[in-house]
This record gives sequence, structure tokens and C-alpha cells, in this order.
Amino acid sequence: MPSVDFDDLFRTTYPRVRAYARTMASPADADDVVAETYAVAWRRQRDIPRDAALGWLFGVARRVLANERRSQRRFAALRGLLGVERNIDVPDPAEQIADPALRAALLSLAPLDREAVILTAWFDLSSADAAQALGITPAAFRMRTTRARRRLRAELTTPASMEHARWTTP
Repeated sequence: MPSVDFDDLFRTTYPRVRAYARTMASPADADDVVAETYAVAWRRQRDIPRDAALGWLFGVARRVLANERRSQRRFAALRGLLGVERNIDVPDPAEQIADPALRAALLSLAPLDREAVILTAWFDLSSADAAQALGITPAAFRMRTTRARRRLRAELTTPASMEHARWTTP
């Protein structure tokens, strides 16, 4: 399989990959995540699927983030053993939502279900690209998002969330 035009790939995908990294990582780590994502893409140009390049890049960024979080947990454990304290701020994109009912509903979902919804609703990825990012089949992704959306809808139509909406609506 021939490799992709890396310059074109970078130019067309960089803003969305950067937005994803800035949402999923602390501001200090986001640029490093993006840099590492494109370094991997440069090394593995022949592996990038032409029809799902954006999803492939999101998947790489997701794994870079996972590796960084594992590293931070190991570092935190070492600091604990040494008696050194330091907080590591890893944001959850759902916590950036201003509407408390929607934020609570999203946070009630399992992390993978929440990420599936966020990838399509917030980052506007196609189902194929989002499935590629999560490393699952498109059919499994559609099933995951269908269940997650059903749970979200149920959570948002509970009496407690309806009461909150009534009091916060101008």
C-alpha cells in the first residue's frame, strides 16, 4: 500500500487532532501529545488507512495519552513512596460542559461510552473514524453509541434533570 501524502495529511488533520489533545490532556501535555502523534504517523505512513486517516490519528493520540497517563500513575506511585506530593491535572472533556444536567449525564456513562459519544458529537468524527480511533469495528462502535445515547436520553429525561432544567431556563 502506498504511503499517504504526509504534508497534506498534516495540513488537513492538525486542527482536529490538536483540539482532541487539548480536550483530553492538560494544556501542558497537549502539544506533546500532538507532536508524538505526528511522529508516529511519520514513521508509520504506510500503515495509515487512506479512508480513515483521521480516525487512525485519533487512535494514535488516544494511545499516546494512555501511555502518558500510565507513566504519570507510575510516577505518582514513586512520589508516594518517596513522600513527595504533586497533583497531576488530567481533564475529562465532559467536565468542560457548562450545563450541569448534561455534564452529569455524560459523567454517568462508562468512560468508553462517554468517549464514543464525545468523538462523534464534539469532534464530529464519522462512525468509521471514531471506531478506528477506539480500535473497534464500525458495527461495535454503532452499537456502543446507540446504547450510550439511549442511556444519555434516559438520564436527561429523569425527573431530577427536568426539575433542574425548569429552574435554569430563563
